[in-house]
Amino acid sequence: MAIPPIFVKAARDIWSFEWKILMNGLAPSDSNGNYKRPINIQQQIQIPTKEDLNNRASNQMPGLIIGRSCPWAHRAWIIHEIKGLKKSINLHIAQVDKEGGRWRLDPPIKGCKTLQELYQKCGNYQSRRATVPMLFDPGKEPESKLRLINNESAELVEILNNWPIYDQEIDLNPSKYKKEIINWQNLIQENINNGVYKCGFARNQKAYEKASKNLFSTLNIIEEHLKSNGPWLCGKNLSIADIRLFPTLIRWEAIYYPLFKCSNKPIESFPHIIKWRKKIFNMYNIKKTCDVDAWRKDYFGALFPLNPSSIIPKGEDITTTINN
Repeated sequence: MAIPPIFVKAARDIWSFEWKILMNGLAPSDSNGNYKRPINIQQQIQIPTKEDLNNRASNQMPGLIIGRSCPWAHRAWIIHEIKGLKKSINLHIAQVDKEGGRWRLDPPIKGCKTLQELYQKCGNYQSRRATVPMLFDPGKEPESKLRLINNESAELVEILNNWPIYDQEIDLNPSKYKKEIINWQNLIQENINNGVYKCGFARNQKAYEKASKNLFSTLNIIEEHLKSNGPWLCGKNLSIADIRLFPTLIRWEAIYYPLFKCSNKPIESFPHIIKWRKKIFNMYNIKKTCDVDAWRKDYFGALFPLNPSSIIPKGEDITTTINN
């Protein structure tokens, strides 16, 4: 029996109304339907000194909280891996609580079972903005109050690059290329890292087409730059500029192409980007930070407004995708 058109229209209208409510909480937009990423409010950054860290036990070291699926946290995780910071920064992996729409801490950290609770203990709780990555300092003494060091990924990668204790002496933000790195950061952040979300979270066709156009025109700029000046974005070595771009492009086939509608051109249309991505993936131990199963589970399973069925698609192993 065919469903009467009036029921179809009513169902579409109800779903559209509820979808907008959900999107307002998940992905706020401007009056034209363009996604606007909320900004974290930062306080003065206080980094422990080398002497301080050398006098701490392992359980007194600062903690870096990341989520496997979060591209912003992925940047910080990569630098933690490259620089060899595990002796002076404990790594904690938060889990997505798709029912509650928040980050869950399992095992708990300092008695906190959710990231929101940990923010509260740090005295920096922001309503609905308990985000990863988060770098916090538990202090040396048992009675020490937890303190938020930083939770803004663009700043955090620089903090980790300059961390006072490390195993690998690698400068990912050399002063010689600082201006270029900043220029790339501004372009990449707005049009690619935020750009894929502007596509996926666009509220209307016009907003989506604007975001898609900016996204792919910026990919063209990067492709031409790598073709003429590669293998890296700045100079002859890997830099923060590359690391800020990599987490978005490594998720392309599994997440942003199918779920966020970043489909104007296949990523294979950019051969120099593909080569650049493969090079990074196989450096140091970066492939260890790339968990495509967690990405699919968290994006497709938790982003209800984009995938109401919560069906998680199957796909090939990330190593096969990148190295083929």
